[in-house]
Amino acid sequence: MLSKVCKAKNFLFLGVVALLVYMFLEPQKALLASRQGLLLWFQTLLPTLLPFMILSNLVIHLNVAEKLLAPLGPFFRKFLCLSPAGTYGFLLGLLCGYPMGAKLTADLYIKRRISRPEAMYLLTFSNNPSPVFLSAYVLLQCLRMPQYTIASFAILYAADYAASLAFRNRYAKNSQPQSAAPKAKRKEIPPLPSAGKLLDISIMNAFETITRLGGFIILFSVLSSALEGFLFSVAGNAAPCLLGILEISTGLQTVAAASWRPAAKYVLSMGLTSLGGLCILAQTNTVIGQARLPLRPYLEGKLLSGALTVAFSLLFIQIIQFV
Repeated sequence: MLSKVCKAKNFLFLGVVALLVYMFLEPQKALLASRQGLLLWFQTLLPTLLPFMILSNLVIHLNVAEKLLAPLGPFFRKFLCLSPAGTYGFLLGLLCGYPMGAKLTADLYIKRRISRPEAMYLLTFSNNPSPVFLSAYVLLQCLRMPQYTIASFAILYAADYAASLAFRNRYAKNSQPQSAAPKAKRKEIPPLPSAGKLLDISIMNAFETITRLGGFIILFSVLSSALEGFLFSVAGNAAPCLLGILEISTGLQTVAAASWRPAAKYVLSMGLTSLGGLCILAQTNTVIGQARLPLRPYLEGKLLSGALTVAFSLLFIQIIQFV
C-alpha cells in the first residue's frame, strides 16, 4: 500500500514539473488557457452555482427539504428509492449540474438527513450536467443542434435513471428513511445557531467550495492546453475524445471543431457530457471528501451512465436517420 502511495506521489510530482515547464516554454498558450478556465468559472459556475449553494446550505440546516417533499415521499420512495431529503439532493443536483449533486449528497449525509447507503446510492446517479449546460453549451454553442434538445434530455436522464436501477439492490435496499432512525441519534444533533450565524456559515461554506472548483477548472484548462498538441500527434482522431475525458468543456469544443460526421459528433458529445471527465471527478472527490464518502460509487455510476448514453444516442440516430 505504501509503495502505491509513493508511486502516485512520484507521478504527481512529474506531472507538476512537466506542467511548470510547459508554462515557462509556452506562456502565451498557458495564459490563454488559464483565462478561458477563469472565464468559464466566473461567467458560468459562479453565478449559477453560488446562490444555490448558499440557499441549499440554509435549507439543509433548517430541515426544510423534508417538509416540502414529504407529501410526495411515497412516490419518490417507490420511483427512486429515496427519502424526501435524498430526493431534494437529487432534484437540485439535476437542476444545478456538476458537482452540485455530489455536494448536496455529502452535506445531507454530514447533517444526518440521509443514511450512508443512501448517500452512496445517490452518488451513482445524482451528479449530472445541468439542463442549461446541455441545451445552451453542448447542443447550441458546440454542436449547433438545438432541435434535438428535448430528445437529448430524454436520452441523458433515461440513461441516468437506468444506471440507478443497476445499483439499487446494492445500496438503496439497505437504506432506510431518516424518519425511521433511532431517537438516540437525533439527540446528538447540536442545536441550530442564530439566523445571522447560520447565514454567515452558509455563505462562507459556499464560497469555499466554489473557489476550490474554480481552481480545478483553471488547472485542468492549462493541462488540456499542454496536452492538446501531444495528443493530436500521438492519438490522431482519438484526441478530441481524450481531451473530453480530461476536461469536458475543452473536449466538447474540440469535438465540435473536428471534421467528423454530425452523427459521430453528437454521440461522442453526449457520452462525454454524461461521463463528466477527470476534472469533474476531481471536483466530486473534493466535495465528498469532508463526508468521507467513497468515490467508487460515483465512478461506477458515471461509467455505466456514459455507456448507456452512447447506446441510447446511437439508437436515437438510427430512429431519425441522422445525417
